[in-house]
Amino acid sequence: MLERERIANHLGDLGGICNDVAFAFLLYQFSILKERLLRTNLKLFGHRFMMDRIIPGGTSVDISKEAKEEILAEMDWLTNEFERLVTIYDENPSLEDRVRDAGILTPEKAKELGVVGFVARASGQNLDCRIQNPFPPYNIIVPKTTVLQSGDVHARAWVRIEEIRESIRIIRAILYGLPDGEIAVKVNPPPPDKSGFAVVEGWRGEIVYWIQSGAKGEINRCMVRDPSSVNWIALEQAIHGNIVPDFPLCNKSFNQSYSGNDL
Repeated sequence: MLERERIANHLGDLGGICNDVAFAFLLYQFSILKERLLRTNLKLFGHRFMMDRIIPGGTSVDISKEAKEEILAEMDWLTNEFERLVTIYDENPSLEDRVRDAGILTPEKAKELGVVGFVARASGQNLDCRIQNPFPPYNIIVPKTTVLQSGDVHARAWVRIEEIRESIRIIRAILYGLPDGEIAVKVNPPPPDKSGFAVVEGWRGEIVYWIQSGAKGEINRCMVRDPSSVNWIALEQAIHGNIVPDFPLCNKSFNQSYSGNDL
């Protein structure tokens, strides 16, 4: 589910970046791929965005053998279609002229600001909590990170491209090795006055959760740090020296969340 979410949202972002340089053809094409994945999510998981499918102790929905085969076939189809579009992106001079050397976030500034996710990896920071803080299956199926140094719009787009390729590989590996068995276990209420901490590499980057139980084991406090709360401030640094029409392009290459920032 996590890797399907990563693919779908990266596809949407790539289309948005292309649209902001008036290359609407790739917006439409990437949108078609994203929509296909979301419709498969609805069919197999019961929700386009797979909300309420991760629960304490496991998942609320299983997939059948036929569903596994459908996802694998979809990954084959997606690979062929996606690589065709990547070639168009990479070989279009007018698009390249806009995305290269625009919206540069230097590795030094990225490190100083503590950015995360694809923004960090496009600016020389090898950060991915699937690797730094692995949980199954990432302790066995280790993701390959793409780290670029240029920190421009193209770098943020190309990191997404490489992550889509890697997510397809990870999905295939997970499905080929997916065991049979229960999909959830019973979770006992937490003891009083305890706290827990977790991080997950969402599609934008590192999502941090801290939760504390109260005197009766109920949820007393919960703190969430969305990647946007640290990445938004980097956009301000990346737009210096750019022409005004490049601001929407720079903004879309970050594509951070207003509501995530306000958490």
